[in-house]
Amino acid sequence: MTARSVSPTSSRASARRGRPRAVNARSDVRAAATELFADQGYRSTGVRDIAEALGIGPTSVYTHISSKAELLQEIVIDTLDALLAIQSEAITSTSDVVQQLRRAAESQVRFFVENPKESLIAIREFRWAEGEDLRAIQVRRRAYRQAFEDLLVAGDRQGVLSVENSKIAAFSIIEMAEAVPTWFRPDREVSENQIAYLYGEYALRIAGADRASRARPTTRSSSRPRRSK
Repeated sequence: MTARSVSPTSSRASARRGRPRAVNARSDVRAAATELFADQGYRSTGVRDIAEALGIGPTSVYTHISSKAELLQEIVIDTLDALLAIQSEAITSTSDVVQQLRRAAESQVRFFVENPKESLIAIREFRWAEGEDLRAIQVRRRAYRQAFEDLLVAGDRQGVLSVENSKIAAFSIIEMAEAVPTWFRPDREVSENQIAYLYGEYALRIAGADRASRARPTTRSSSRPRRSK
């Protein structure tokens, strides 16, 4: 499954600080903000920094946005909505709960690898949102975690997973993947496909798929009906 990219922030801001360029759309401002929020943090980034990255004045930035907070909210919400969509696609692609968990875990890692800047902002900078913006973000974060919890509970009930605490297991699966955009580089020894596969395996181990398989009773050959001679 190929993770979808977040639009329009997936188009990177190509301008360097202080180098003038044509700013023809709001997406230019958002792309520059995405780079800066991810690299140096939301609180350490001012509108002047965004303007300098684009080679324009701060006043020109305000012709496209009302505030820096508006950009943060938009980037985080769009990223979480895209993440929820690929999670839903992964879960609905099969009726096997073990495969649902694997595919959901793999899809989130692929998304983080393909959208590292947006992912970092959604993972660690969302906390600076306020009021209704923060509440809208929290609703999406809870929905994302709940989908993993539901899979874990369903698998445990079916006897194909072995989960003592579905909430902690869900947090573990999500948070181990959230570290990926901080270190993954496509030119290193592990490819996107390899890292997605490995994290799918790790998710199943956290969910106790191996313990559940060992605990399931097996049919012995001696219990099979004998053929009549």
